[in-house]
Amino acid sequence: MTNSPEFSTNSGVFLVAPAGRIGTAAAELAQLCQWRLLPDWQSDLADSNRSLQALMAEPPGWLQPLALDPGQSVSGWDCWAEALGAWRIPTCLVCSDTDRAAGFARSHWALLRHYRVPLLGMIQLGGDWSPADRRSEGLPWLGQLGDQEASAELRLRLIAASGAAVAAPPAPASMPSH
Repeated sequence: MTNSPEFSTNSGVFLVAPAGRIGTAAAELAQLCQWRLLPDWQSDLADSNRSLQALMAEPPGWLQPLALDPGQSVSGWDCWAEALGAWRIPTCLVCSDTDRAAGFARSHWALLRHYRVPLLGMIQLGGDWSPADRRSEGLPWLGQLGDQEASAELRLRLIAASGAAVAAPPAPASMPSH
């Protein structure tokens, strides 16, 4: 880590996805959880620390989508995942069923865990949702964004996880975060 920001308490949630493929998930999650949707961050910021500091000063209840891969480099850091971990910004990982099947869910979870990002959990977009199959993967799945019943359960889990992340200390990289 090349920077040492002042850490602040959580006031929102960052949303990331493999290759930044968030699609309509940000708008759907913001509506579902009644969070204020902020515009996508689509490029490297000249001063990422200043931008992240301004974001943390936003009134509570925001959802910030990142339209870039969390492994992509950003000024002052190795990658976005490192910046999110250093700033202790609670983050959700969104993966399509195709990305999950291709191993991107697991590799992105490992990247976020490596940088000690406070990961609220993972959300599956599309495909068939099988809670038993997701549990057997050993990843911190919160649920699927989709039908009304699945979305209601996802909402409860996501709100509970975002509240718990505020008080949680950084997890050592060697310990599972789920």
